[in-house]
Amino acid sequence: MKRGFTLIELLVVVAVIAMILSFIFVSTQTAKTKNRDARREEDAKQIQNALDIYVTNARRYPVCAQETVIDGAGDCLSQVLVTAGAISGVPIDPLGHGTGSCGVSGSFVYCYQSADGFSYVLRYALETDTIPGKSAGWQTLSP
Repeated sequence: MKRGFTLIELLVVVAVIAMILSFIFVSTQTAKTKNRDARREEDAKQIQNALDIYVTNARRYPVCAQETVIDGAGDCLSQVLVTAGAISGVPIDPLGHGTGSCGVSGSFVYCYQSADGFSYVLRYALETDTIPGKSAGWQTLSP
């Protein structure tokens, strides 16, 4: 008599392993998405703090007449804040990496606009509704 596993037994084991791995994958993706949203909230606070420092010294916010994607280096906001010493480096969205379009669904970037230097609009998009009091989509901050 031969001993071993039948084809059906092997298929059942493979199916169970595949189900476990898919559950782990989905759980990991959900955690990553929540972490990115939490980071976006922290980044927005850092940018606002830098703007508060800047306006204290310069008496005006950096002027960017058109809504600008914050890329962390070449945009009008990042250059001014870093040069003024208000922040060592301006953060960029963890998913969009500073490329995309402001206000477009599925585009994950930080956007800034201040036409007159006396107020500003800072926008960013959340992927989920896991941040208390906020829903998925574009968020707007002002002084």
